[in-house]
Amino acid sequence: MIAAPARFLLHGPNGSVGLDGPLTTFSGLSEAENAVREGTYGNLVAGAVPFDQESGTSSFYLGRRVTGRPAVSGRRTRRSHFVPDVIFNDTEIAGYIRLVDHVLPMLRSPNNVLEKIVAARAERFFTTEPVDPLQLYGSIVDMYPRVHSYLVEHLETPGVYTMGASPELFVKKTGAIVTMTPLAGTIPRNPSLPTPEDTARAHAELFTDKYLLEHRHLVEFMLKGLAPFCTVVDHPHEPELIDVPSVWHLGTPIRGRLTSPGVRVADLVSALHPSPAVCGVPQSASLQLITGNESPRGYYGGLVGWLDSNGDCELYMALRGLDFDARHGRLTLRAGGGIVKGSRLGVEFAETTAKLATMRRVLGITPLLEASASSGSGRPVREVANA
Repeated sequence: MIAAPARFLLHGPNGSVGLDGPLTTFSGLSEAENAVREGTYGNLVAGAVPFDQESGTSSFYLGRRVTGRPAVSGRRTRRSHFVPDVIFNDTEIAGYIRLVDHVLPMLRSPNNVLEKIVAARAERFFTTEPVDPLQLYGSIVDMYPRVHSYLVEHLETPGVYTMGASPELFVKKTGAIVTMTPLAGTIPRNPSLPTPEDTARAHAELFTDKYLLEHRHLVEFMLKGLAPFCTVVDHPHEPELIDVPSVWHLGTPIRGRLTSPGVRVADLVSALHPSPAVCGVPQSASLQLITGNESPRGYYGGLVGWLDSNGDCELYMALRGLDFDARHGRLTLRAGGGIVKGSRLGVEFAETTAKLATMRRVLGITPLLEASASSGSGRPVREVANA
């Protein structure tokens, strides 16, 4: 068991990263990168960047890198630990429906510049007894060993943690080489089907105009953002089918050679975040709609990971996660999906439900549906949590 307090943890299939103290804190990525490159106070800075850097604060900690696989206790949590905040959850569903209903005519209008927006909704639960943040994080690590689990304590509000199981590498920098695998275009898995049949179903559904358009928006944005920093960028012309917990994605591996190993990570992040994977096209119009209509996302849709004194980094999308306020026993899950002109409300709502299931399973919460994920009219029906 890692000794508390743990400010940052990252577990992946090939190893883990943590920090040893004493720790120096930073509320901005650029100043954190400057400090770790100086190498005076430690060799690793790790933490999180919010979805909206204009209205949110980063949480970064500078210390000594700890590698290997630190032990975390992953004893399964019992379902009775959590009760839903019904009013909050219903309000979030209503807000999600309003936003999607509002943007669909805009997306379908020939005179509108909006091409894609990522709409998200949150679910909130309260604990009925104390829950150890590290035990909760350990459950995530144990349940999802094939992706990258993450934990970051909020710098401005100690005792509040963002944690989850990210399926998406935002950027990895090793010397002058950058790699990433942006994901966009998602459908829920069908657990009732054998894997080969579900794979064939996912391929048939995702490799269609609606999802390929959604994915192309993301890839074009990332390539345009990388261009000023790279001498060459390689990527396949067609996306790949990516298998992650609860859902299938379209993903495109991208590899670039930077003009110099000294290219700053903060500059890459400024050019690439928030991407259409979590925001939309164009970025400014989508961001305005999101911040004006959704509850604050915080670190959801942001970045989590580390930078070292060599200028290298690994940053993952802060997705498939939750915020845990250990002081008040409050957990907030959040999930979203890309809305384009070919989207249907019921299908998009079902996608958010499938993504929320990633953390619901960790909490032991099983959704009971009054009907299917969407009604005959294509509109979502109310979901009742068995908590």
